[in-house]
Amino acid sequence: MNLLSPLALLGLLGLGLPLLAHLLGRERPLQIRSAAVRFARPRDPVVRQRRELRDWPLLLLRLLLLALLVLVLARPVVGSQAAVAVLAEPHDAVILVDASGSMELRVDGRSEHARARERVDALLDALPPGSRVGLVFSDPRQPTVEPRPVADAGSRVRAALAEWTEAREGRSPRPGSWSLVEAVPRAAGLLDASGDRPRVIYAVGDPTARGLGSLPPSTQGTITVVPVATRGEPGAAAADSVAHVGISELEWEPAPELDPRAVRIRALVRRYGPGQADDELAIAAALDIGDAEVARARVELGAGGDASVEFTHTLSAAAGEGVRARVRLVSRDGRALDDPLPVDDRRHLWLAASEAVDVLVVNGDPSETRALDEIFFLSTALAESTLGERLDVRGLALDQLEARLRRGLESGGGGLDDVDLLILANVRALPAELAPLIVERVAAGMGLWITVGDRVSAGDYNERFAELLPLLLREAVYAGTAPGRTEARSESLAPVQLSHPIFAGASVDASAGDLELSGTRSRRMFLLEPDPRRGADIALAFSSGAPALITRAHGQGRVALLTTTVDRDWGDLPLRPGFVPLVTRTVAWLARSRGSETGATVAVGARKTLDRSLPYTVTTPSGEVVPVAPRGEGEAAVFTGSDRPGHYEAAITGEEGRVAERFVVTFDAREADTSTLPVAPATLEGEAGTVTIYAPRWRTLALIVLVLLGAESGLRIYLGRRRRVR
Repeated sequence: MNLLSPLALLGLLGLGLPLLAHLLGRERPLQIRSAAVRFARPRDPVVRQRRELRDWPLLLLRLLLLALLVLVLARPVVGSQAAVAVLAEPHDAVILVDASGSMELRVDGRSEHARARERVDALLDALPPGSRVGLVFSDPRQPTVEPRPVADAGSRVRAALAEWTEAREGRSPRPGSWSLVEAVPRAAGLLDASGDRPRVIYAVGDPTARGLGSLPPSTQGTITVVPVATRGEPGAAAADSVAHVGISELEWEPAPELDPRAVRIRALVRRYGPGQADDELAIAAALDIGDAEVARARVELGAGGDASVEFTHTLSAAAGEGVRARVRLVSRDGRALDDPLPVDDRRHLWLAASEAVDVLVVNGDPSETRALDEIFFLSTALAESTLGERLDVRGLALDQLEARLRRGLESGGGGLDDVDLLILANVRALPAELAPLIVERVAAGMGLWITVGDRVSAGDYNERFAELLPLLLREAVYAGTAPGRTEARSESLAPVQLSHPIFAGASVDASAGDLELSGTRSRRMFLLEPDPRRGADIALAFSSGAPALITRAHGQGRVALLTTTVDRDWGDLPLRPGFVPLVTRTVAWLARSRGSETGATVAVGARKTLDRSLPYTVTTPSGEVVPVAPRGEGEAAVFTGSDRPGHYEAAITGEEGRVAERFVVTFDAREADTSTLPVAPATLEGEAGTVTIYAPRWRTLALIVLVLLGAESGLRIYLGRRRRVR
């Protein structure tokens, strides 16, 4: 036990005041003069009768009350050695605070980010004079504090922390979109590398796998990373994990076998943290459509296990493409849900009465041998894609497509009114009288994907589809014939452009099973005529820089051009593990041109890249309308206000009556795993000290003082009434 204001103990001298008051309040003896003894001279000292103190219970209560009040003013605290290494010599430091979702966990009634604030206070007090210190959050949207001398930076750092914690306590939480290790480069960038002073990053966070457990011992070779745990001590056993429940996954699909407007919604409920293997927990989940609860389901969870909850709902006839839905946890073992991490207790999604996408694939080079057929690999990829039953894929030969378009032309229609996405796979250019029908349908919102091959003529396509093509076609060349590439026999693919909307949220890590295309080799490709005025975006390129997959918006629709084949004629792209994700993502992006994007999901705090280089207005779950403008010519608009989980709608400015995109912001399920890990202590070169973390105890004493004040008043009234009765 320590006292932050020990001089306040001098107030204990005031304990004599209640005693003096009671002594002065004693009943005095009454002197009565008697005539018989009036002239008698006293021979012995006069002894008067001593009277007892009055209301001694009240005296004891007041003494106790005054003593506790003095202790409150002395501010007693309980200190614990956190064993955090602090460099004892002057140095440059940056305090990195974990702002990820797991910091919302409440342990013993206090959140982890409140504990982080206490750790930062202790670090600021422990840094030696002459040091410089700054502040960084793992949330990229939070402001930073540039390194300054401790005397100047301390108030700035504390003010930034106070604003951060108060905002998180007072409003819906906004966990940062970065994990702790992802923010280390940002913290290192604030430290001056030109000086010869030691550089240290003090990382304050929870002892989880995505928190302190992910940190390296150093960065950039010379910057030491010191872990500062909100709970537990580095080098000791792992802090106790806290059990909680949450929804880790949520998905839906049409259920036409039940009803044409029926949907099936599945949620995966997971139990985190310790527990007995045979200890089952009953969790009730509810499905909300709009603002109304329509169904409930109950599931039993074992320790560390998960279980699926399924709902089936038939949407009303008035439901369009944007039906708000939400699955939330409502009770635990029949009682109200009181979860330590409430942010993952609900998830949102958009539903549509009919989410099936009509895909028409035109085979320009059919073959009886399946492996040699132009669309064999493409059709297989679509069947194996995550879109699953949402795709209605039909195949046509070129003459069948021309006949369909001619019938539509004769009847006054277009012939493709029911098609969401048209794929022309190595198809020769349509006749001049039919090509405008394709252009018109794309402008109205249909997606178009052109893949090249031996049957594609650059001149015919440029003549009839110049209005649609992202860039005009030049010629088909063999790898090794391009200038400077004469030694090559094949061309590899460069890493995908993750900034392109097709690959938003994708990973190029082979272990992630997402877009592993690094080993792809192409023997032939189409070169394109460069023209920056067309506003095309390259999603995938060859290692030489030539576009491999290039896109462009046309009217309300979208066009994609693949400059190599989707079969094995020009390369081995269909044989690569990333081919299926590539096809899936491209088809999904092209088919969403009508604004029916009900499956897009964005993590809380992450950026959402909108599809076009146009100004948007985004409506948030609270009803606020946020304008979003492109940053530059030809750049897509980026929405950064994903602060709150829920439903979002984006409309192109000037077209507010038509929703261009819909997406949901959701909690990152990886942050829900709050299992603790032992944190290894950092090794600092030179003399080091330790930080003492103080837990205040005067708040409890202050509450006792308030209770005793009420008791003193009641006792004084009671004794006064009793005395009057006597």
